[in-house]
Amino acid sequence: MIQTRKPRRRIEIYFILYLVALVLLLPDAVPVGGDSNGISLTELRLDMQPERVRLQTKLVTDSLGGSRLVKMDSMNIIRYYGNVNDLKFSARIEEVETGQILTIEPGESSTQMFQIVPEPDRQAVVFKWHPNVQDLVPRTFRVTITGSAVPVDANGDKKGANPMSGLRISGSAQFVLATVVEREGRQTYVNNITIIDTGRRSTDAFGNGQQNFGQFWIDVARDRIVTLATKEWVNRISVGGADPARDLAGMPVVKVTGDVVGEIERYVDEKQRAIIVKGKAPRSGQLTVEVTAKRRDGQTSTTSFVVASEPLNTIQMPDAMFPGIEYAIDVKLPSLENVYAVLKDGDREITSARSGVVKYKPLLRDTGRTLTLERYVDDQRVGMVFTVVVKSFPSPEIRDVRVVGGGDKKKVLVKFFGDKNLDRPSLFVLDGNAKTPKKLFGNRREADPNERPTVSWLEEFEVDRKDASRPFTFRIQAKDTRGFSSKVWTEE
Repeated sequence: MIQTRKPRRRIEIYFILYLVALVLLLPDAVPVGGDSNGISLTELRLDMQPERVRLQTKLVTDSLGGSRLVKMDSMNIIRYYGNVNDLKFSARIEEVETGQILTIEPGESSTQMFQIVPEPDRQAVVFKWHPNVQDLVPRTFRVTITGSAVPVDANGDKKGANPMSGLRISGSAQFVLATVVEREGRQTYVNNITIIDTGRRSTDAFGNGQQNFGQFWIDVARDRIVTLATKEWVNRISVGGADPARDLAGMPVVKVTGDVVGEIERYVDEKQRAIIVKGKAPRSGQLTVEVTAKRRDGQTSTTSFVVASEPLNTIQMPDAMFPGIEYAIDVKLPSLENVYAVLKDGDREITSARSGVVKYKPLLRDTGRTLTLERYVDDQRVGMVFTVVVKSFPSPEIRDVRVVGGGDKKKVLVKFFGDKNLDRPSLFVLDGNAKTPKKLFGNRREADPNERPTVSWLEEFEVDRKDASRPFTFRIQAKDTRGFSSKVWTEE
């Protein structure tokens, strides 16, 4: 019995000493909010944010078995934040309908359909999706991008050099890929009927396997582009049955009919997997752009679109603005997308409008300022810059004095400015053979019927002779409610 107990005691002591040694080797715990080396808990993760949470490819089919590519979102940029290095990324792609899962990494593990490309210079990883536009089946994929990295401190040293040796931080971002297939109503397309041969492709949900070319087609994103004369336009042409960066026999041929301004450019956008055509709108009227592409096997496809110019009309600005009067200026915006007009005081925007009129009522403190009215298309200023000065109202004016009533009465016509009710003038006799003037109510009228808004008015007064035995002479002066006075009128 004694011989069997002694070895057991030695084993227990050695085991305890081994546990103590392990505990001593463990690093100190990281306190909440930071540690002894200045690493906060907020740094112990890789923050990843996708630019888009949903990428969509949209196909529209018709009763003839044809289809058109309406929309294709083929790329997402996932940005990461923090001072890190030694980055590693992977993508987990799950097809929602079937539950099939694919995991890829940068480089060789990418597929024909999915690809991830790290871009450390931009602190980003780019996810590329090349959906099968010949497969007319709705599909949804859930993508999870997972990343890990080693944090680096402000001096450029790996934070793994502190007691938290070997530390890697990780993060993830999620978004959705969707292929939407819609059916059009019963319509007959005379031009650009696109027939998709869906029986020539043998592939799984993730684009693996053999792929034949199938039917070759190109189609424009916009059939008609309307913009301002000589303004640059851009149109995207989708390509089916070929990768435009790899499978075309040469650059597409562009033929233009109409008033061509400058050169027409065309190039292949590898990211969008499309042909880009751009140029300038005609000075007037419209032009037709025809694009023909040829695949390496000799098949060709042609599509066309129209570019029309819209004139930019001149704005009728008021000669001046006056405080307290509301102005409505017809900005004559063209019927284009993303157009607006801005009324500014220097660099400060006062008001704006995307259609119709710009309305503004200057304040008294605006007196003396020069305002500008500008028009923008796609956030670029176009056309003339119109200016108007905010002025103080002129003083009233005595415009005419006429004899009425057999010579013992005279009618005085006074022009005043401002509000027709608030700024009405009074007439005063300074000296002479005249009684106090009487205001003739009901005779007030616009001074200029074409003036809009109306800021000048005519008011009539009647002056009676005071002493019938004396000549009917006098001096008069008009004054408005703001205290502005007219010049003195002498009646002899």
